Amino acid sequence: MRLSGCLPGILRACDVWWGYVVSGEAALGSVRRSAMYAVVRRYEGVTDPAEAGRQVDEGFVPLLRQVPGFVAYYWVDAGDGVMVSTSVFEDRAGADESVRRAADFVRDNLAALLPNAPQVTAGQVVAAG
Repeated sequence: MRLSGCLPGILRACDVWWGYVVSGEAALGSVRRSAMYAVVRRYEGVTDPAEAGRQVDEGFVPLLRQVPGFVAYYWVDAGDGVMVSTSVFEDRAGADESVRRAADFVRDNLAALLPNAPQVTAGQVVAAG
């Protein structure tokens, strides 16, 4: 997975390679890899997916970007009242913090739109593309 701002063919600090955040210049042999962590939340019974998406985009995403180690976030409308979020962080601490922030944000802002507790799956990224 290549993050925005990276040039093709150049492995830099902003690269993500096979589930690892790579820092340093690979060409110089000073690559340091640290495992990434991801959290997937599946929400069922979403009453207004468009409004939930708007509030997540405008309110939650900015909060999540402030978490140290933030790499990426996706909010997906899977249809039939199902929405799925995926958060990726450089370390487990960031992933754990995202779980806390998501619970607080849903409780404080989205309880009427996301009436059911999410199914949460979290763990180390072992492969990426």
